[in-house]
Amino acid sequence: MVGDSERIVFVSVIHTDLESVKEARRVVREIRPVVVAVELDHDRYHQLMSPPEEGEIAGVESGDMAQDLMQQLAILEKSLGEITGSDVGDEMLAAIEEGRAIGAKIALVDRPMSATVQAMLQVPVDEMYRLTSMLPDATKDIEEGGAGDLLAMLKEDGAVDDLMEQFRSEFPGLSNVLIEQRDQYVAKALHFILNDVEGTIVAVLGAGHIQGVKTALDGLLKD
Repeated sequence: MVGDSERIVFVSVIHTDLESVKEARRVVREIRPVVVAVELDHDRYHQLMSPPEEGEIAGVESGDMAQDLMQQLAILEKSLGEITGSDVGDEMLAAIEEGRAIGAKIALVDRPMSATVQAMLQVPVDEMYRLTSMLPDATKDIEEGGAGDLLAMLKEDGAVDDLMEQFRSEFPGLSNVLIEQRDQYVAKALHFILNDVEGTIVAVLGAGHIQGVKTALDGLLKD
């Protein structure tokens, strides 16, 4: 039973999606796992519980390209959340709340934001600049009514995989830092949990991380 990946029930969520919040709650309530693992680190969790002042992002130093990029991402997510009625992280907090209600252990399995930002220093500046410059237009599109279309598109079969592949092609350095490295980190955390506890684990992860984490975890279990 130890180290058996079939003991993990993965919940694929879309940030700022009310349906994802409901799904996270439902799965934890029905499965009653011994551990609820969520795609948060400690800084991010505390940030969700006690939101920082406007313009601040936990774990990010101000005044550099990484800060600008993370700030634009936060603005986009905030705009999307205001339209959908679900803030980024609500699905993770819902899973945590349900987990605590049934006495499950809570595991924050994402890589610390500070480590991710530090890794971004190795990404070519032009990549960060290109993505940063694109985000305001994306935010504007969402504010002008594109939120529903975006969420509907993301829920189509294969849409997330196609989007991730496109992102990897256009922004390979950022993809490595924001996706692949974090997938490896989460997989290692889940691997540790599998070998630490018996029983079922529910892992609530963004849809773009599910396949990468599963692949990385399978590799760890074969070693």
